Amino acid sequence: MFSTKIAKLIFLAKTAKSCFFLTSSSSCTNVRCPLSMLGHRVHFLINEVSDLDSAANHARLAVRKRLNPEKALFTCNAMLLIKPDIAACNLIIKSHCEEGRLDNALRLYNHLLRHPPSPNHKTYDLLTKALVDAGMMDQALELLLRGRAELFNFQQPGMYMNLIGGFLQQGNLDMAYQLGDDFKTCSIRNKITVLNSVFVEYLFKQGNDEKAMELYRNSLNNDGFTANGHVGHPYLEVLLKYGKKTQAWALFEYMLDNYLFPLRRVTFPNNYDECIGLGDETVNLMLNECIKEGKFSDAVNILAKSKAKLKYFPVGAYRNLITKLCHNARLSEAESVFDEWLKQEFTKPDDATYTSLIHAYIKAERVEDAIETVNQLMAAKLRRVTNMCL
Repeated sequence: MFSTKIAKLIFLAKTAKSCFFLTSSSSCTNVRCPLSMLGHRVHFLINEVSDLDSAANHARLAVRKRLNPEKALFTCNAMLLIKPDIAACNLIIKSHCEEGRLDNALRLYNHLLRHPPSPNHKTYDLLTKALVDAGMMDQALELLLRGRAELFNFQQPGMYMNLIGGFLQQGNLDMAYQLGDDFKTCSIRNKITVLNSVFVEYLFKQGNDEKAMELYRNSLNNDGFTANGHVGHPYLEVLLKYGKKTQAWALFEYMLDNYLFPLRRVTFPNNYDECIGLGDETVNLMLNECIKEGKFSDAVNILAKSKAKLKYFPVGAYRNLITKLCHNARLSEAESVFDEWLKQEFTKPDDATYTSLIHAYIKAERVEDAIETVNQLMAAKLRRVTNMCL
């Protein structure tokens, strides 16, 4: 009986994918969706359905139909990937660095210096970290100086933090503090505060907790508190890493209680990363801390409190908590969080969340629930396809 239900579940999963293919592939030459939606449909077919043939057919329609040239280019690029953006190049560089292929990463960087897209802050962050990890401090310093010269509106602390951390580890305090002083001449207060977290961690590592906490409080300029998620996150990481959990939770609570809606691109187009609110990374950091200590109810409560404060709650936090609850055999709590998520207006479960629940149901031999979840996933996908056809 159980094997029959598993077979039914597999059949349903295959039927779901076939259903998406039929929905997306049929009558490609007579697409009923608005031409303005064509680009989004191509992206959907690639990223959500993995039906590249249908995506190609739809991309060709952007040229055949009388579509706005700018929208036609957006649609065709989605399929053809004519010019990969810097985010894609950074992923390749990151992969090379993680696999120890630093020479390949540097070759790609040198290529980007001559051909678009140009390297950005993330590119230099990845490469300086890899060079520092390899003990190539002189080359890392040379790259930092080049980054300062090449990058427009240089303010980000990543490169400096990598170098400073490397010099501190070597015991070269003079060079570390010299770089810290240099960064203060080219950046803004919040970024400088983020950089100071490297020195706080160094003091903790040396066992000098008193001086570390003093620098921590002085850096945040508010007796160890800040409402800025971007600034507070690295300090949360350091405090948790070195056992200062009481202070870490106090900081997180302060960030939630004094939350301000992020100032987005419309307000400050050059400072989009200066997000005052909390994102996936920060909420997940504290959720993971609860899960690590077996405090599952606390994790659910943090999610609820965070959701109440944040206008647009991060999808990644929902996904992370549900996945962790499933992995820890807390299926009832996972179901409760999932059901609450379904009620949200602006965020909906993604494929990874559905998959975690399906696997948890199968592991618990609750095949009917797994089948029902597959059906929910199918319905969510089909609704998205249908909306693109209206």
